[in-house]
Amino acid sequence: MTLLLLLGCQSIDLSDEWDLDRLRLLAIRAEPAEPRPGDSVTFTSLGYVPGGAAWTSVWFACVAGTDLGCSFDPSVLDGLDDLASMTPEEQAEVFAALQAAGLIGFEPGLAPAWTVPEDALAGLTEAESLEGTSATVQVTLTTAAAEEEGDTELVLRAIPISLAPTPNQNPDVSAFEIDGTALAAGVAFTAEAGRAYDLKATIAGELEEYAYVSTEGVEETRTEELSWRWYTDMGTLGGAVDVDLGEDEEPTSDTIAWTASEEGGTGVLHAVVLDGRGGMAWWSVAVTVE
Repeated sequence: MTLLLLLGCQSIDLSDEWDLDRLRLLAIRAEPAEPRPGDSVTFTSLGYVPGGAAWTSVWFACVAGTDLGCSFDPSVLDGLDDLASMTPEEQAEVFAALQAAGLIGFEPGLAPAWTVPEDALAGLTEAESLEGTSATVQVTLTTAAAEEEGDTELVLRAIPISLAPTPNQNPDVSAFEIDGTALAAGVAFTAEAGRAYDLKATIAGELEEYAYVSTEGVEETRTEELSWRWYTDMGTLGGAVDVDLGEDEEPTSDTIAWTASEEGGTGVLHAVVLDGRGGMAWWSVAVTVE
């Protein structure tokens, strides 16, 4: 409460959401997006580390999470610092303790993966199991510099678990255009300093339809509605978009204006799409401004 009162009395200069000016964890993708009990889930993430510094991420998962994430004893992480000097038997003991505490991965080193507990939906009725529940994935991203300055990024991600007949599928960004010209995946782009460009990202296929049970118990068929988030560290995002690209009525795409930085350098553009049901995807472009 004190913090809220202090914030209300001060003028705080907050950067724009799209502005990559600090350590950020922008997106976490689970595959499958809506698993069933017993399913194996793999995770990928989209992060931003200023200056390309060395980084680490620690992943935990739990079914009965809280608003503050998964409850675990932080001391279980102490063993990670001495792994290299341990015997294989000692390393196995450390990993067993970490897994019991909910650790599902750390990067670089151990790609995050999780097996949904078989009893994740225990106690729910058949109808409630179709709607399911949510697990919590907790990710802590940090760099060596961040550890010294206390600037660590902590992100919580809800993962739906259900027996739904139409479980959610992740969207996939299949096309990315700059001023109407398509870029192939992984291809970098060279921009002119201070110049404005129109960006467009599009997902593959049609919007997904799914079964939904209303609060009155009536089953409905709904269609996903996408939302998009754009990020860059080389210029500004927003403003009017050329009519040739903008104001399209395609629900599977999104457009935005990007003005390249006035100063030369290298950076990134990210387009992240969310389907409103826990699924997400992104397209990233390395950019050089000269």
